[in-house]
Amino acid sequence: MVLRGVLALIVGTAFTVVACGYRGVDVWVWDWADVMFSPHSRTRWGTSWKSLERMRLQFGFVGVGLVIVGLLTVVAG
Repeated sequence: MVLRGVLALIVGTAFTVVACGYRGVDVWVWDWADVMFSPHSRTRWGTSWKSLERMRLQFGFVGVGLVIVGLLTVVAG
């Protein structure tokens, strides 16, 4: 159980780093998504997200949620 909490903390921190745009990692993820997603799921901007800000918001919400879940799991376990 503690291992899941630590994993949630690591992934949540990585998502939060993307959301904050630390050292341009948000643009790197944006470009990676442009290459990985099929042409049918892309918007006119290339990726599956409507804008870079929307992508950063989604990563931020999920990242904070995972950090909270990870902390609760590690403390309870």
